[in-house]
Amino acid sequence: MIENFLIRITYFTDEGKKVYSKLEQALSNITFEVKDDSTSLKAFAKESFEGHIPLIFIGAVGIAVRTISPFIDNKLSDIPVVVIDERGMNVIPILSGHYGMGNDLARNIAERINANAIITTATDIENVYAIDSFAAKNGFRILDKSKIKNVSMKLLNGQMVYYKNDIENLSFEDEEPENIKALAEDVKPDFIFSNDENENADALILTPKTLVIGMGCKRGKSFEELLEFLLKDYSEKELRRNLYAICSIDKKADETGLLRLSAYLHAKFITFTAEELEATKGDFTESVFVKEQVGTGNVSERAAVALGANLVSKKQASDGMTKAYAIRELRSIKWQE
Repeated sequence: MIENFLIRITYFTDEGKKVYSKLEQALSNITFEVKDDSTSLKAFAKESFEGHIPLIFIGAVGIAVRTISPFIDNKLSDIPVVVIDERGMNVIPILSGHYGMGNDLARNIAERINANAIITTATDIENVYAIDSFAAKNGFRILDKSKIKNVSMKLLNGQMVYYKNDIENLSFEDEEPENIKALAEDVKPDFIFSNDENENADALILTPKTLVIGMGCKRGKSFEELLEFLLKDYSEKELRRNLYAICSIDKKADETGLLRLSAYLHAKFITFTAEELEATKGDFTESVFVKEQVGTGNVSERAAVALGANLVSKKQASDGMTKAYAIRELRSIKWQE
């Protein structure tokens, strides 16, 4: 199982191009889209924000800040933006460091190209737990972004933070981080795990995204075609609110349409080997032809349940595209990676 990403990137000098070449070689699970000379920098950035595609500038921070400033809107929906100097010495996340995972992206890049990750968010500097990063990694939707700072400030001040778990069967595989504890008597929770999106509480509400879509497609299917295929069953709003991941076979890891679709819907894009899909248990619609082509008899249904989800809709096919829907059961998660 590998999580795959589409990232847009621009550079301005020959030295910057060399850094891009290092990134391309070092990050095999990332497909890069490079700005071409016919596209203005503003237009490139605007398209990135509209498509919710992470953006890397190889150049000066000032250029990046001036370019993205008209498009910044909401910390829960803004894309991660990372700046790398043209010598590849420093990697600096400047937007959406936690919920957009920009800080993790910067650290990963820095490690792969032997650079310094320059992280400036207070929780990272003080080595304090970031609840919004936890939410993003584990597929929780945050209902009210203003409540994040309440939790973060208490942790930064060394105060105890209490949580309440209202999700049946949800458990944790490891110990709570420092200064985070399950709810004690007569104490109001600071954050709540809940399936109730309308819960009226002063606390930060973390609601799990549960929908998983298994997809397959012919090479070259466009983002627009794939999105239209899904919109026959769900609205964009429903997908953005509840879609945890789009899953497929590793042969589709660099399929631009699927990568764009996942980014646009704010979902993970996860691929599995044919062997992993074949080992997935369930009652699937098998095809001898498909197995001869890719090594497993069904991509969409198997991929939909490979994360531990339950199939709720069998494979549907149309014009070289397939989809199947599943609901993940959030039974156990980790506080720490």
